[in-house]
Amino acid sequence: MNPSELLDLVAYTEWATAQLTAALRAVPDAERRRRDESAFGSLLGTFAHLIAAEWVWVERWKGTSPSAPPAWVGESSFDELVEQLHHVEQERATLLRALDAPSIARPMSYRTFAGQEQSNPIGDLVRHVVNHGTYHRGQISMRIRQLGHRPPSTDYIVWLRLPAAEREVRP
Repeated sequence: MNPSELLDLVAYTEWATAQLTAALRAVPDAERRRRDESAFGSLLGTFAHLIAAEWVWVERWKGTSPSAPPAWVGESSFDELVEQLHHVEQERATLLRALDAPSIARPMSYRTFAGQEQSNPIGDLVRHVVNHGTYHRGQISMRIRQLGHRPPSTDYIVWLRLPAAEREVRP
């Protein structure tokens, strides 16, 4: 993977998450917090997990390996989570823009929450983050639909078909 491809994937995932964030903003807070049978207990819980996972990977790429999700995962409001998301995206952009092709392919070591040492090229880890986000955006979209709201289409092909100016994430 070259740096341009890596940044393209990240741009897509940030656009898709921004589309979903806008849809979630239209869902009343009580519905975002309503307990459900999902792995994370609510729409807000799943959204928090998505953001926290991206935070974990940015921390690992910075050379630290958190042993647990950040404290804000279970304590934040929707607006606070969106603020955390923007912070994670800014940090990630700074880190990834500094990479060249050899550094994208070079394995980097990190520890899992269980303390296990792992090593993967950052390019593969970026692919994982993008895939993980897609998975959880799909879960959130389904739940939004079940609550009677309309989720956005966040398919990669939808993003590709947009004019370049519309692909940009706007805060």
